[in-house]
This record gives sequence, C-alpha cells and structure tokens, in this order.
Amino acid sequence: MLHCTQISVAPWKKTFEDHLIKTGGTSAEFTIASVTASGLPSARMCMYRGFWGTLPKNKHNQLPKNPDIYESDCPVFVTDARMSKVYDVFATGKAKGDLAQSRSGSGGGGPIEAVFWFKDTKVQWRMRGKCWIMAADDIEGEDDRQNSEAITVRSEVSRFMRIREGSHYTERNKDWSWRQEIENIFENLSPMMRGSFKNPPPRQPLLQGKDEQSGEALGQTAGHLSEENLARKNFRVAIIAPEQVEALHLSDAAKPTRQIWTLAEEAGNPGGDQQRKSIGKWTKVDTWP
Repeated sequence: MLHCTQISVAPWKKTFEDHLIKTGGTSAEFTIASVTASGLPSARMCMYRGFWGTLPKNKHNQLPKNPDIYESDCPVFVTDARMSKVYDVFATGKAKGDLAQSRSGSGGGGPIEAVFWFKDTKVQWRMRGKCWIMAADDIEGEDDRQNSEAITVRSEVSRFMRIREGSHYTERNKDWSWRQEIENIFENLSPMMRGSFKNPPPRQPLLQGKDEQSGEALGQTAGHLSEENLARKNFRVAIIAPEQVEALHLSDAAKPTRQIWTLAEEAGNPGGDQQRKSIGKWTKVDTWP
C-alpha cells in the first residue's frame, strides 16, 4: 500500500500539460541530459510517456489497470537498462551504483535535465531534478525480498505522488500496484517499440555479434511484458523527479519572458532533508529571458 498526503499540484504543471497537448501529448519528443561517471555531459532524444501515476489512455491496451487514485508532477520516459543514461543516473546517484547494478534492477537517483521545445507555442521548458529507474521484477514485493535500491525508489517517488482531486484514500488503495503500472506503460507502446527491448546490446560493435540463443535480434515485435522474458529483463521506466522548472516564452519576440520555479529546501529539495517528506512548496521568480 502507498501512503501519501494530499499535496498541491505544482504551479507550472497545467501550463506545461497544455503545451504538451498542443504538441502531441505522449508523442512529444524532448532532450535528456545526464552526467557520466567521469563527469562528462551526455544528451539524447527521448519520448514523453505521461506523468507517473496517470496512465495515458490507449485503446490497444487491454490489461487490467490500477485504481484511478494517484497523480504526480513527474514526467516518465522509457529506456533500455543497457543504455548509457541508465548507468549515468546510477553512477551519479547517492549510492554511486556500478554498471552491473544499473542493469540488474531499480535504482538511480542521479541528476538529469530535460528540455522540451514546443514549436507551436514557442516555449522552451527546462526541467532539472533526479532520475529514478524502475524495473518490473524488483519494484514491488515484501521488503525482505526487495533490494534496498528498489525500496529507495519507491520512497522517493512516493514523495511526489498525491491523491487525485475527487478521489479518496480508501481500502481499495491497497490494490494499487507499482508493477502493474510499469506493465501498463510497456503495453502502451507499439508492438515494434516493445520488440526493441529484444535488440542486441546498444552500441555493441557488430563484429561481436548478438545472443541468438536468448532471442536478440532487430525488427522484432513483443506482446505482454509478463510473457516477454528478454524484453522484461531490459525494459525500464524512468521517472524525472523535478526540483527546478523554467519556462522561456518566445512567442512575442519583442517581449520574451522567463519564469523559474524551484522546490523549496524545507520541502525536501534541493539540498534539504529528503527523508520521505512530501513535496508541495515551490517558489517562483520572474527573470530576464
């Protein structure tokens, strides 16, 4: 069961969502930048998959859904555990995880920055915070069967979650499942995109071949995550826990504006005591563009 208090919606979220809708919603592309273990910047393009706890509707997804109870201000994208960005957020997180840990399950917590450019509204959104990685196999279960990293991920992400307006914290909340949410996010992908998690290891030289015995190959499709051992081993849900968000409005060339929202330290970020405090207090500053 997830325990969370009723916290306020982030003051920037509605405008951000409005711009997302005008740009294509869950097909919106954005740039993710992480920091490597050696301190170098690393950027790549990703696709927005919704906010954690608010599963986007998909007519092709027939899996059972979680109760419609929670929401958050944390954008989600998906990735392969073998991608460099996963290792980046493990290696630069508080626990300083190694390569093997980054490929084995949930964890992370390293710094990340996302940049969205919404051409239709001429607004650039920049979101900075921590990135948490979730694997279906270890994110949920009895505490003595979970690794400490998975417990940390659930604790940290829970701080950003709240009960939806109009919903109530009742006995049915115990039926809300982290694993089920992950499996539904996978189900929302196209069959070919699901199949990409059965590709040979990213950036591995072609001369090294592929593991045909395990089923590695390009151009495959995939079904349910629970039935796809190879895809399940590699599939990860990545959650951006925002600590600072800024919007640069360029629709009026003669009068551009910039707003920066920062999560107050006393609310737990950045730099404050993060021991399971709920998130709710943001400060806003209007700056020169």
